[in-house]
Amino acid sequence: MSTPTVVTHVISGDLWAGAEVQVFNLCMALVASPRLRLTAVVFNEGVLSQKLRSLGLKVEIADESRYGPLTLVTIIRNHCRREGTKVLHTHGFKENILGIIGKDLAGVPCSLRTVHGNPETEISFKGPHKWLIRQLDLLLGRLRQQTVVAVSSQLEATLGAQFPGKVEKIFNFVDVDGLRQQWPRAKALSTRRYRIGIVGRLVPVKRIDLFIRTIAILNQRGLPCTGVIIGSGPLEQEMRALSASLGMMEEIEFKGFIDPAYDELRKLDALLMTSDHEGLPMTLLEALAIETPVIAHRVGGIPEVLADGDCGWLVDEQTPESYAEVTIKALGAESELGEKSRKGLLHALETFSLKINTRQYEELYTR
Repeated sequence: MSTPTVVTHVISGDLWAGAEVQVFNLCMALVASPRLRLTAVVFNEGVLSQKLRSLGLKVEIADESRYGPLTLVTIIRNHCRREGTKVLHTHGFKENILGIIGKDLAGVPCSLRTVHGNPETEISFKGPHKWLIRQLDLLLGRLRQQTVVAVSSQLEATLGAQFPGKVEKIFNFVDVDGLRQQWPRAKALSTRRYRIGIVGRLVPVKRIDLFIRTIAILNQRGLPCTGVIIGSGPLEQEMRALSASLGMMEEIEFKGFIDPAYDELRKLDALLMTSDHEGLPMTLLEALAIETPVIAHRVGGIPEVLADGDCGWLVDEQTPESYAEVTIKALGAESELGEKSRKGLLHALETFSLKINTRQYEELYTR
């Protein structure tokens, strides 16, 4: 038998968010491949590192809270030398820069990055430090990595101008069949008080404030509903204060971080996605897989996942009034609700399934 290709992932792991979930799903799908041996360098001990170890991966913690950039590079270099890494796969700006330098020092022949979403903050000359890091990241990607993976067509188009001839599209994915077996769609409650949810970190880009104001407007307009916030983050106290100021503390549930969130997700009458921008959100794919109706901002990779509205409802204007209007329309059209959910499931099976997209990564690694 031929020697398996050693692939090392470099990722922050400070949160259990979209990139971390996707890396874990990818490793879980490929860990049994005779063609590959997977390892990881993670910058923070946490959920991801623990889950990767449970798969049997060699996981090395390069603790960014203790070490500076030079030490982190050294840890990556030593790990790659020790494990015989042939392909380094990076996830994130800092991970790209430190990973590329570390793999070059170790003599690793190949490297790629996955870009999981658009930058969460604008970078300009007003922030010279961040601007320089971004320029270094782009330069190293162009010169020292062979492939840039985009998780959506929108990102593919954007990245094509930055990394000419290097971009390959591989969608984010979920184990649709596995999710449906373990988390079947919950039966509707006999009382008609709708549960409308949002899943994600409580950070500015997710626009939890828009979600809370939408729930307030829906109740004011005679649609009795509870807003379910699944996630935690630095804005939690601010969002609780907003709920109180709107007189909505009884109508808003703060569930905090839940892993996995599927049990809550399957009980929702609708999932709202109010983010300013997104790449290709894992929560959206999970919702399609378990047939939870979706109402989302027309931004990033979302229109592609929702087939331009065939598999859910798209909102063009970033206002609570617009989200409320579309939500009332969606929940009031039961036959359309069911049809869009069925189309969403089929779309997930055909385009965003685990088997199709992990095969693309395996072929990329071995190529």
